[in-house]
Amino acid sequence: MKIAMITAEECGIPAAALAEIRKNGLEIVCRKCRTETDLLDTASDAQVLWMFGPNPVVTPEVLEKLPQCRAIFRSGSGLDALPVLRATELGIAVCNTPESIAESVAEHAVALLLSLVRQVPQFDREVRGGEWNSGNNRTHWHLSGRTLGLVGYGRIARDVERMVSGFRMRVIHFDPFSPASTPLDELLKESDFVSLHCPLNESTHHLMGTEQFKLMKPGALLVNTSRGPVIDEAALIAALKSGRLGGAALDVTTEEPPAPDNPLRQLDNVILTPHVAAFSGDFEKNFWDCSVKKLIALKSGNFKEESVNLK
Repeated sequence: MKIAMITAEECGIPAAALAEIRKNGLEIVCRKCRTETDLLDTASDAQVLWMFGPNPVVTPEVLEKLPQCRAIFRSGSGLDALPVLRATELGIAVCNTPESIAESVAEHAVALLLSLVRQVPQFDREVRGGEWNSGNNRTHWHLSGRTLGLVGYGRIARDVERMVSGFRMRVIHFDPFSPASTPLDELLKESDFVSLHCPLNESTHHLMGTEQFKLMKPGALLVNTSRGPVIDEAALIAALKSGRLGGAALDVTTEEPPAPDNPLRQLDNVILTPHVAAFSGDFEKNFWDCSVKKLIALKSGNFKEESVNLK
């Protein structure tokens, strides 16, 4: 089986990972493809397109010019930048490795929730600015005994649920694919804190907007480590300014980085991190180990079994 890595040259892949791939009888070519011509020259006879991060060269149209392609493999989690619908129509498996980053993203989501509830960044800024007693009557939230609503219930959300179990929280979730799903409207009404873990697609674009924020408890907190456009950002800003929402912690935004004049950058009840939830001290090892395992699994020809779109 031939693999075409299309987002990096060979020097961008650890030697140990390349050695393991080739030891298992897989052929691999590597090129950072910037144009359709680059892609076709590199991958016209490959069975697997491999990438990490988005590659705008991979379009619905280009897939039709790759008759040997059986799978698109994106190391990591998000698939929103890939032509999944056209790949499905052509019988091409779309694969990823969410297990490589799930624990790190879950840790980051929990850290953002704790930072919001305990207002850690705000108090840090105030102490550095010379204020000491400003928070005595300003802490509004408490974790224990409260309800956390998870929107999406994949691997990351389940890790979050496990991690917060020590806080005696009630955890509910909304996910169309989960038999235990709570309806979204009900989840929003019941939750003190809402954490977003759904993929970005047509059904989840602006899933959280004005009507959804109206349903949430006054002063509720929102965490997003999924994708920025899952939230209608203008509606979020309005809800935060009005006090309808108590605060938001966002690792992702609609525009990344957010523009200098984006109100999210000025609001005191917002915590922003630069789309780093997946990264940790174990990121490199997990990323490459899981990628190699996936490629070896694909060698067996069980493309459907390894895919997220051909079930």
